[in-house]
Amino acid sequence: MEVGELQKCAFKAMFPAAIADFRPFRSSQVCQEPVVVLSVERYPRDPGSGGGLWEAPGGGDLYDLSLSEGHCRLRAVLQPSLNWMVRRNLLSSGCELSEVRLGLQYDERRLGVGVQVFVLLEAQVVSTGGCGATPAVRRLKPQKLYVFNEGTELPFGPELPIKAKRRYYLPLWDTVDYNGEAWHRHPPGQPIQQFEGSCSIDVRLLEGYTQQKKKDLPPVIVRILRKFRLYHFGRPDKYSECPFQAKFLVADKSGSATLVLWNSLCMDWYRHLEPGMVVRLHNYVVKKSYTTRMGHHPEVSNEPALELNLNPRNPAAEITVINAKNVREEWHLPELQYCFATRKEVSGLCAGDLCSIVGFVTFVGRQERIRNKERPDEFLVYRWLHLLDGTASEPFVLKLFSTSQPEIQSQISPCSLADNTVTLLVCTNVRLECKMIDPSGQTAFPYLQSTEYSQVYVNGHHHGKLYVKNPKVKEFINWIQSAKDQERDTLSHTQIGGCYTYPPLPPSERDYRREILGMSPLTTMSELKQYLNQLEYREYRQVTVQGRIKSVKYQLLGRMDEEFTEVYNAVGGTEECEELLDADQPFRGTRGNKSPVIPVMSGPPPKKQAGLSKKRKRKGAFCERKCTPVRLGKDTESTGEEENPTHHLRKHEKDMNRDASPGKGLNEELSLDAIFLPIISRLDHRAMYPAKHSNTLISILAHGGPASSQTCHTGTDSAESSTPSPGDILRSAVGLEEMLFIFILDICNQGGTNVEVVLNRAYVQHRAL
Repeated sequence: MEVGELQKCAFKAMFPAAIADFRPFRSSQVCQEPVVVLSVERYPRDPGSGGGLWEAPGGGDLYDLSLSEGHCRLRAVLQPSLNWMVRRNLLSSGCELSEVRLGLQYDERRLGVGVQVFVLLEAQVVSTGGCGATPAVRRLKPQKLYVFNEGTELPFGPELPIKAKRRYYLPLWDTVDYNGEAWHRHPPGQPIQQFEGSCSIDVRLLEGYTQQKKKDLPPVIVRILRKFRLYHFGRPDKYSECPFQAKFLVADKSGSATLVLWNSLCMDWYRHLEPGMVVRLHNYVVKKSYTTRMGHHPEVSNEPALELNLNPRNPAAEITVINAKNVREEWHLPELQYCFATRKEVSGLCAGDLCSIVGFVTFVGRQERIRNKERPDEFLVYRWLHLLDGTASEPFVLKLFSTSQPEIQSQISPCSLADNTVTLLVCTNVRLECKMIDPSGQTAFPYLQSTEYSQVYVNGHHHGKLYVKNPKVKEFINWIQSAKDQERDTLSHTQIGGCYTYPPLPPSERDYRREILGMSPLTTMSELKQYLNQLEYREYRQVTVQGRIKSVKYQLLGRMDEEFTEVYNAVGGTEECEELLDADQPFRGTRGNKSPVIPVMSGPPPKKQAGLSKKRKRKGAFCERKCTPVRLGKDTESTGEEENPTHHLRKHEKDMNRDASPGKGLNEELSLDAIFLPIISRLDHRAMYPAKHSNTLISILAHGGPASSQTCHTGTDSAESSTPSPGDILRSAVGLEEMLFIFILDICNQGGTNVEVVLNRAYVQHRAL
């Protein structure tokens, strides 16, 4: 049977209602069997590929899907109007769909192979990829699925985008990392075993050829000193099969230059070239550096004045890696230098200084995304880390962005007491950032941030790296081997995930106005509602709003399955609920080595979006005027299909918008629930330096948590008290409804329409803004 006939048979097996031959796109078929999404892949569209269906809202990217009902695998393009489902991680790898409606379109710009394009027009999401495996998913594992829409020829090599002439897929959540089989793990050719001859040219002599555009210059032998993040310059309005650029800082005995790989050379070589390697380059093009061409002096831009450009053609560049044992002393190549700093030394550095660090990991935050300021349609992915090196009680606090090392960064985890492992992490070329939060400048919160040429290494990737010979790295290893008791105590308090922001905000409204508010203008509640609906998956934003507190509640995060207790109502006053909660008990921490699970709020999906949807819709996190607010608690209607089983919503039984209170969300139109996670222990990974305050609710909201017994005061310098109970704090909330507050909210999309809203700080306004 020919491949075309097999396609028709397989299509009819998935769509029994289909007629013998394929219909035009306007005629679609619905699959009656459950369909599993095997993969979701992103790529830019080609110039001029718009028109009709493809001009629908959804941005410049397209998404290819691999679908299967258990017997066959079908590749299809997602209708662009449904792109938002991927961007919010509702439609993801591993999710199960029902009532799948596919259309067939003929791509008139392509000949032969692939002229038939399947388009996913509509489906219902039955379960997400994060849930337990359904029978439909389990059925796929033992089977080798037949691919039936690959055209008349068998597929060869990695699968390519369906609707664009591109040779690559992008990661779903950023454009910094490489993605897919097109990126070769091993470079073309082998390292030189015996290097014959010395016919090469010094880098310094190449400066005389920047204007001549010669293409037959002698080879140059250099050492790689820095490796920069991968850069993707693809655009929907510009066609390129491989629009990538990879930069390296290289040098020989005479000087340094920027090595630039273009297009498919990045796919061939980027994963293999590492700092410290010696390479021989031939068929390169010499140019002045980009910053020099833009009129900047090399000393100001801190970049070499020379660029060595390597292209896959015209001329076809030659790159050869020289084995370390074949590197000659007479070449006098510069050695790779590392400037390691201990945690104790970091406190003495200045903001902007560069260093490398080594430590063992005690906290790994979740991945979050922020929009790229230069390209707002793209995102930067980062996570917060804590590392200890034994030289200070405080950890390194590192904000680690993607470094184009996806395999390594996916392995970063905190140390584990269960299997007695210690995660040793090295991060090179990080920059010191420092934030003062008091007028005197005495309280500093230094942290480190990765740069565009940082490299990170964890267990399993240290072998053969030159930094293992660095004296400070050796000292750290010796300390690790001799500090077993301290290590086990530290491992028992490791944390992962959860809401984490750094540096901490100032404890007073006056300092916040001066330090932060000028750079972060106030947001109206209507604007905030729009932000919540527009956030994409894992997108993080911090917003500042003003308003009043209507009610305060206390809930142990480890007891989300119990009935919810309202302790203080700004309208009705304090309520007695002793049978559900002993409000005089001290604060309790969470069990285990995970950060607290934070309840999330669910808002409505984007309006006027047809097609792919959830079977259930949720109430919004906001409340319109005269409607019932959404409260954090237990949702008796939830089946766990849309969110983590410990993430719940509950509609509160009381109307909080009654007219009984004279002090009225300011315009009385919107109200919002937010959870406040106080820092209650010095062992909390968010705790840094203790602060003195009165332990009222107002002071706790401004400082981020209650003061300890050694630091709190009650009006006299000598008075001491223990950490207050929740009941004492909540009783101090009486009268808050008359006060106007500045609220700093951390908001982050947790998938779909679920948005986490965390109250970072709240300050009483002493004068109108």
